[in-house]
Amino acid sequence: MPAPGRPWITANQVTLARLIPMPILSWLIYKGGSQGFEDNPYMWSALIAGTLIGFTDWIDGMIARKYGPTVLGGLLDPIADKVFVALAYMPFADPGLARLPDGTWVSLVPAWACALMFVREFFVTGLRSAYELRNLTLKTSYLAKVKTWTQMQGIGMMLLVPLVNNPRFIFWLLTIGAVLPMVLFVIFWITKKRVWPGAFVMTGSFVGMLAVHLYDQAYGTNITIPAIMIGIVAITWISAFDYIAVGWKQLRGRGDFSRADAVRLVGSITIPTLLFAVLVETPAPRWPLFLIISFELAVGGLDNLLSHHKVATKALAWGG
Repeated sequence: MPAPGRPWITANQVTLARLIPMPILSWLIYKGGSQGFEDNPYMWSALIAGTLIGFTDWIDGMIARKYGPTVLGGLLDPIADKVFVALAYMPFADPGLARLPDGTWVSLVPAWACALMFVREFFVTGLRSAYELRNLTLKTSYLAKVKTWTQMQGIGMMLLVPLVNNPRFIFWLLTIGAVLPMVLFVIFWITKKRVWPGAFVMTGSFVGMLAVHLYDQAYGTNITIPAIMIGIVAITWISAFDYIAVGWKQLRGRGDFSRADAVRLVGSITIPTLLFAVLVETPAPRWPLFLIISFELAVGGLDNLLSHHKVATKALAWGG
């Protein structure tokens, strides 16, 4: 039951405030990459900015739970989460991000992996609109609920690993990250007599990163950051299983799949694919690409809301 009264700051205001520093985060990552990641003040600033943005996500969620959600909040919050992921991850896939000592410019993660993550985001957004228009409701899986947390955790680790560049520190950080959730799980069970499933997800993610880190140290490879990215993409797609497998079966069974639905789904694949192709294969300015993908994510969120209220456009221009 939402608490009575009015908060001195609303969840929607926190969400809007969260959007403001997101472009700054991208700029800081680029500045850090151009000057070398290790112990770079720009990268420290990016890590702090990313942490604060993630913290505000928790704050607006807490306010919404206490005082009750709003229709606008239901639109803004997922859009803000997706825009944050876009502006944080796309720089890592840019082959012009980091300069090596020999003068070569490289990306930190495979662009194809990052593109796959956004194909998933756009595809599920398109499916959600199709489902909402037909009153098809799917229960959100727990893995889907932790997807955003996993993506935010991944951003932090991909910033921290090259920034610190200290294998021993990373080892102990990942070890603590793997053990601490299980300790909290036991405490939560003893004090509340309730199971906290998130502990297993957090421990599993840190154990996976620790295994890759130990492999790097044993064989002299440098795959920790790409492996983190691929792991995030895997979780992102697995979390979409209900929407893609179960929901699609229900949608096909109705027999009323429309051209507007086709435009949504085709656009969900072509838009991120083309944007990442331009990012990787051309010297085009980066900021317009970031603006386009952020705008398209916002359009998709608005389309979800309009579809829920059965007032979504029937035009074939969706996504453009």
